[in-house]
Amino acid sequence: MTGLLKRYGNVNEIFGGLGLNFIAGSLTVYLVLGPWKRPGIGSTSGTEPFPPSLWLPAFPGFQVSPVEILLALAAIAVVGVALRGTYFGLRLKAIGKNVRAAYTLGVSTDRHMLLAFAICGALAGLAGWVLIVGTSARHNLFPLISGGYGFLAILVVLLANLSAAWSVPISVFFAAIAMGSLQLALQRQLDSSLGGVIQGLLVLSVLITQGLQARLFKRKS
Repeated sequence: MTGLLKRYGNVNEIFGGLGLNFIAGSLTVYLVLGPWKRPGIGSTSGTEPFPPSLWLPAFPGFQVSPVEILLALAAIAVVGVALRGTYFGLRLKAIGKNVRAAYTLGVSTDRHMLLAFAICGALAGLAGWVLIVGTSARHNLFPLISGGYGFLAILVVLLANLSAAWSVPISVFFAAIAMGSLQLALQRQLDSSLGGVIQGLLVLSVLITQGLQARLFKRKS
């Protein structure tokens, strides 16, 4: 749906996705309070836990399942190979640079753009599935289950400059900041939101630096 809004409504994918997030969140609340509610309980605390047979396997003492790590690395590898080593990725880059020029060269812009959005949506759905059946999850569905990971992913992509390889260490670094910020209030008497401020300032600094470098390059050329 975000792809359709982008292609036929000229709606920026970030704003289109943000609006659809509210719709998805409202639908989740409806399911939790309606068809999937726990018997005798009318709150948004979540559905009944899923059977243990659906949970991802994990080693004792670890909070992350090896299946989660393998899925994440496999998804990044597939995206990286698709963008760098296939005609599909080359056409997507051409569309991203200039839609009209790509169309003039014979690229099916509508099909490739919508397919790219569909793949991104499938990967987001895979991430949501891991959040429910993963090792550190509550193993049930509840509203706002993502915890804003989608918005954090936008910062990672901007900082990685659309590089699949760089997204791995940057994601690990951001995860370390997020986990460490939870201990700030306990050990340093600082607000835990400081971690988000550091992440935002880091991305903003990199974007400003890249913008200044681009302007200097244009002046020299």
